[in-house]
Amino acid sequence: MRKSGAAAFPELLTGNGIIKDQVYHALREAILSGRLHAGSKVPSGRALAEMMGISRNSVIAGFERLQDEGYLITRRGAGTFVADNLPDHAISGPVASPADETGELVTANISPLAETLLSQRVASGAPSDALFMVGTGCVDLFPHDVWGRLLGRVWRQSRYALHTHSEPHGYPPLRRAICHYVRATRGLQCDEDQILIVNGTQQAINLTVQTLLQPGDEVWLDDPGYDGARGAFLSQRLTVRPVRADEEGMDVYDGLRRWPDAKLVFTAPSHQFPGGGTLSLARRSALLSWAAKHHVWIFEDDYNGEFRYADRPLQALQGLDRHQRVIYAGTFSKMLYP
Repeated sequence: MRKSGAAAFPELLTGNGIIKDQVYHALREAILSGRLHAGSKVPSGRALAEMMGISRNSVIAGFERLQDEGYLITRRGAGTFVADNLPDHAISGPVASPADETGELVTANISPLAETLLSQRVASGAPSDALFMVGTGCVDLFPHDVWGRLLGRVWRQSRYALHTHSEPHGYPPLRRAICHYVRATRGLQCDEDQILIVNGTQQAINLTVQTLLQPGDEVWLDDPGYDGARGAFLSQRLTVRPVRADEEGMDVYDGLRRWPDAKLVFTAPSHQFPGGGTLSLARRSALLSWAAKHHVWIFEDDYNGEFRYADRPLQALQGLDRHQRVIYAGTFSKMLYP
């Protein structure tokens, strides 16, 4: 609660709202405006609380957020200081264009394959302000403040463990949490040793095809389907075979009739992209039986499987697989950030 009476530094606490947020914004503005310059010492939490006429807990909460974001640093036995290198300065500097000794711009010599992929991306990419742009979560309802506090807490508790080399397939506590989550929500058959943390579906696709396929191998892809997967397959010189999709998802029988020699099937059975169809149980069974019999891999892209509001989410295809032919890729991009 704000104490009665004028604070010693009222200009540091302006506006209405939650006090700890006002502490954060007031101190950050003072730092960026130069009133608190780099390297200057900040009063202790207790002293600043008395100066500003607010609770010490509010000041500490504001301090912690500023420390988490890199505006303040703490030196053991000395106190809290304004950081020398502010995050705003680090991300706002100009980027120089590559130039040769004459000052003329240099154009990179990229491969013909990269030229092809680049032209496809430019042709299919939507403008950043497109009304129906895909791949973006519900940013207006996301609990940013809660998420920020949790990030700060985990970082303070785990920063020493995170600074060291961990297991190559991901940070063990995170893999354990993901394992519990996908088993409970998506019906997966897995343990934490089977979880591999990657930077996104694109990396998951690349790792899969580099490990399991050879150049020239045939791959099924929905038509229409995910351009990101198409680009990943082409970059590994695979032969992409289009399989039509309808309201029941990928038409597995069409693929079996036209492309029976494929080595991998890329499918989004819970929510086909971009049509939105759900792969029917008959098609799921046919696909799994054929894959098991002919040793075909299935890459399940479960990018949107949790979002079924009328009834319980469907079990992932991997949960129905009894022969371990399905490689499951899930994502938090719709719940957190792209």
